[in-house]
Amino acid sequence: MTSAFHTRKDPFATRRKRGGPRRAPSRRGSFLGKTGRFFRGVFNLALILCVLALAVLGGSYLYIVQTHRAGLSERYPDLIENSYVYDRNGETIAEIRGAENRVTVGREGLGEYLPLAVVAIEDRRFADHVGVDFEGLARAAWTDLRAGRVEEGGSTITEQLMKNLFVPEEERYRTSFARRFMQASLAFDYERGHSKEEILTGYLNTVYFGAGSYGAQTAAQAYFGKSASELDLSEAATLAGFLHAPSTYADPNAPEPSALRRAELRRDEVLRAMREEGLVTEREYLRARGTPLAFSPAPPPEFPDYGTFLDGVLREARAELGEETVERGGLSITTTLDAEMQAAAEESVPEVLYEPDDPSAAVVSVEPQSGAVRAVVGRDGSFNLALDARRQPGSAFKPFVLAEALRRNISPESLYLSREVDFGEGEYKINNYDLSERGAMSLTEALAESDNTVFVRLGMYLGMDRVVRMARSLGIESPLSTAPATVIGGSTTAVSPLEMASSYATFAAGGVHREPYFVERVELLEFGERSTVHDHAPSGRRVLGGDEAAAATLALREVVTEGTASRFHDLDRELGRQSAGKTGTTDAYVDAWYVGYTPTLSTAVWVGYPDGNRSMAGVHGLQEAGGETLPLDLWAEYMSRVTAGEPGLEFSEPDLARFLFRDESDYDVVDAGSGY
Repeated sequence: MTSAFHTRKDPFATRRKRGGPRRAPSRRGSFLGKTGRFFRGVFNLALILCVLALAVLGGSYLYIVQTHRAGLSERYPDLIENSYVYDRNGETIAEIRGAENRVTVGREGLGEYLPLAVVAIEDRRFADHVGVDFEGLARAAWTDLRAGRVEEGGSTITEQLMKNLFVPEEERYRTSFARRFMQASLAFDYERGHSKEEILTGYLNTVYFGAGSYGAQTAAQAYFGKSASELDLSEAATLAGFLHAPSTYADPNAPEPSALRRAELRRDEVLRAMREEGLVTEREYLRARGTPLAFSPAPPPEFPDYGTFLDGVLREARAELGEETVERGGLSITTTLDAEMQAAAEESVPEVLYEPDDPSAAVVSVEPQSGAVRAVVGRDGSFNLALDARRQPGSAFKPFVLAEALRRNISPESLYLSREVDFGEGEYKINNYDLSERGAMSLTEALAESDNTVFVRLGMYLGMDRVVRMARSLGIESPLSTAPATVIGGSTTAVSPLEMASSYATFAAGGVHREPYFVERVELLEFGERSTVHDHAPSGRRVLGGDEAAAATLALREVVTEGTASRFHDLDRELGRQSAGKTGTTDAYVDAWYVGYTPTLSTAVWVGYPDGNRSMAGVHGLQEAGGETLPLDLWAEYMSRVTAGEPGLEFSEPDLARFLFRDESDYDVVDAGSGY
C-alpha cells in the first residue's frame, strides 16, 4: 500500500533529470534567502526602534507639556516687572526696579512697526507655522549634518518665547537636542491655545534688547526716550536688530562710532527684510534707511527720598499680597503719603536740629479718622527710627493709664496722692523727677504736671494688667511689662513713634482705634491691562466711649495750656487752633518725646541719639533736654506748617458729670488691682 507521503509531489522534481543523480541546491538561492531574512530582521528592528523612539518622544512631549501646563495656559507670561509707588494725589514717588528692568504693554502699546520688524528679521514664516517651523527645522538639521555638529538655530518666535520662559537660564544658550525638543514641544502646545497676536505681544515684552532693558517699552525709553508705541520705522527696525546679539551694538548713553555704525548696518538689514516681505513700501524703506541713527535715551527718573515711608509701604504690601507678588512687580501702589506734610516734616527737622552733633529725630503723622499714615521721617543709615526704633516713652505713656481710669468711670477730677512710692525693703522707689511731693492732686493736674507718683498709684489701683490691655487696645503692639514702672514709660517698656502716633489718634477719633496703614490701593498692570489686587477697607474698633475719649482729650488739653507743654510754647497761638498732647522724658535725657494731636492729625516726635544710651543734656545749651524742649519745638514747627490754612476745628466737650468723683488721696497701699 502506497503511503500518502509518497503520493505528494516532490518540490524539487523538476530540478533533476529523470533517472539522473540529485543536484545540490543552488548557492545563489541560499545566499538570497539569507540576505532577505537579514534585511527583514533589520527592517523589523528599525521598525521597533522607530516605534520605541516615537513612544519616548511622545511620552517626553506629554511630560514636558504637563509639567508646564500652568504657564502654558496663561494668556500672557508671568514676567518680572518694575513697580511704581504714588502718593495720595497720584504723583509718582518711587520706582521699584525688578530683577529685570521691564514694563509690559499690550499690543497697542507696541506701535505699528516694531512687531512687523521683529517678524521680518526673526521669523518670516511666523504667520504660517504652528509654533515649530518644520521647513526651517529641516534646513537647520541639514546644516548641522554637514557641519558635523549642532550649528543652525531654526527657532521660531514661539520657540524663543518658550526658551525665555521655561528653559533654565544656564541651558538657554547651549545647543542640544534636549533643549530644542523641549522648546519645540512647548511651542507646539502654546500655539494651540494662543493667537499669533498674543504670542508676539508676549515675546516683545519678554526679550532682552540690551542696555539693561527687558521688553520693548523699557528698550524704547532706554534708546530713544519714548514709548514703544511712538517708535518710527527706523527706530523700530533698530530695536528689532538688537535681538540677534544685544551686547554687540551701541551703548545708548555713550555710543562709539564703530558700534553705532554696526547698529545702523543691522537696522538696514532689518529694513531690507521688511521690504522683501512686503511689510513696508519702497518709499518707506528708503526714507527709514536714509535717516541717520541717533540715540536719545530718557534721563533716569528722579524721585524724592522717601525711603523711611517706603519701608512701611513695602512691609504692608508684602503682608497683604505676599513676598512673591511684590518681588515679581508690575504693581501700581497708591499710598497714604501726603507729599506736602512729608516735605514739611523733612524741612522742620533741620530747623530745630541743625548742629552736626545734634541728636536724631523721628516724626510720624497719622490721620485719626482713617488711620492713614501721612508723613514719616527718621532714619539712621539703613535703620528706620520712625518704624523700627523701640524706645522708652517716659511720661507719654501716662494717658493710657488715664484712659483705663476713664473706662472704669473714674472722673479725671478724682484725687490721688502725690508722694514717693516705696515698694519695700530691697525693692525700688518711684519719685517725681525733682523729688517733689504735692499731696492730693486731681488726675488732670497730675497729668499736666506729669506727676509720676500719682500715676503709679493709679496704675496699681487699676491693676497693671488692665493698664497694659488698654495700651494695646489704643494701638501699642510692642511687648509691655506689667511692672509699675511701665506707667512712667520705664522698666522694659519700649515703643515706636508710629505706635505712639496711632495710639493718641484714638483719642482724637473719639475713642475709635483705626490701625495705621500706608497702602490705599494696589493695582496689577500687565500687558496694558489693570486689575485691583488690594483696596484698603476702612475699619475701626471702639476702645473708649465718646465721653471717655473727650475727657482724656480735655486732660491732655490741660498739658498744653497749663502744664509741661506750656513752659516754652503757646501752642494754641502758634497753631491757631486747639491741640492736645503729652511730653515724655526718660532718665538722663536719653529719649525725649512729644505726642500731640489736633482733631484731624496725630503726630509723634521722638528725639534722641540712635545708639540709645547717650544723654542729650547740654544739647543747644539745655541742661534738661526733656520732651517740652527739642521734641515740642519740632512738633510745633511741623504742625504749624501742615495745619496752616486748615479749618480750626475744636474738640468735643465731655459730659464730666457722668463720671464718678473719687477721693483716693489716702490710698497708699501698693497692691496691684486693689481698686475697682
